[in-house]
Amino acid sequence: MPTILKTKNSVTTTVVPTTLQQGELAVNITDKKLWVGNAATTPVQLLGDGGSASFSSIAFGAGTVSTPSITFTGDTNTGMYSPAADTIAFTEGGVESMRIDSSGNVGIGTSSPTQQLNFTGNALTSGWYRGGAGTAANPTFTVDGNTGMYRASSGDIAFSTSNAERMRIDSSGNVLVGTTTLGGVGFSVGVDGAGRILTSNVSAVPFDVYFFKNSGTTVGKITINTSSTSYTTTSDYRLKENIIPMTGALATVSALKPVTYKWKLDGSASQGFIAHELQAVVPECVTGEKDATEIQQYEISSAVPATYDDEGNELTPAVEAVMGEREVPAYQGIDTSFLVATLTAAIQEQQAMIEELKAKVAALEVA
Repeated sequence: MPTILKTKNSVTTTVVPTTLQQGELAVNITDKKLWVGNAATTPVQLLGDGGSASFSSIAFGAGTVSTPSITFTGDTNTGMYSPAADTIAFTEGGVESMRIDSSGNVGIGTSSPTQQLNFTGNALTSGWYRGGAGTAANPTFTVDGNTGMYRASSGDIAFSTSNAERMRIDSSGNVLVGTTTLGGVGFSVGVDGAGRILTSNVSAVPFDVYFFKNSGTTVGKITINTSSTSYTTTSDYRLKENIIPMTGALATVSALKPVTYKWKLDGSASQGFIAHELQAVVPECVTGEKDATEIQQYEISSAVPATYDDEGNELTPAVEAVMGEREVPAYQGIDTSFLVATLTAAIQEQQAMIEELKAKVAALEVA
């Protein structure tokens, strides 16, 4: 084999060199073809299709993840290889980072993509992503093909499971669950300035719209009728023990201190009880303790997200929010429904006194 490679030019179209020795090169300037001599009598065409300066095909070995067939000088374990038929993969530092399989699916961080784009780990974009609007059965963003998110209509975002829409945030910011319109059949939270929560139903009434549970057991509910609403707390006798008639209720009522007052926030007038005063008489009516405080966290400075360039390289690091603590009042609360039994027993005691006095008066009149 010659120690020096010779380059031979041919300016005649479709002329095939026939005198190349092994290792010699010939370039047909007109046809843009490259030939190399070998031990046989006919040279081998390496590149060129006889048309433009493009090449018809270049064949490489399949390569492996650690020794890709297309690589770079000084970095032989980074490049491109073919791990299987009709599959292209990219390796970095001897580790596969991306592949396009025989179905055309692109996998990033996974060697078994199941969707057109399948990646593991986190994704970051400095711009925006725009896909099709999708449908309830075929959402734009999905986790299993028929469960995910898409655009329901202009300005709306909807969420679906098992081919059906379950929740929507409409263009006005209303949150709709089980319905596609504010106030429709289902649950919706409106942001029309009134801060309203709407629950609608078309089933037969009465209908329980809210349940309150503790460890799976219902402890209360809200029920709607044709034109009314009732609020129920659990009071079944099977949940109680040591049941005895209430006594001394009239004395308890006499110790209550009902007052009138104005709220500091807006000056509106109201009436009721002072929590700690009521707590001293009927503790069950009051939650919390007099003059109690609690530690509240608040944000001194907001968090700042990291910034990245178009290639995903971090430009500035993320900065966590700076939080502080302060002592604030822990206000007491009142549930006056606990007074109903006391007031009822007090009326009964008072009525018994009245009946006793009536009997005495009647006896005096007879005498």
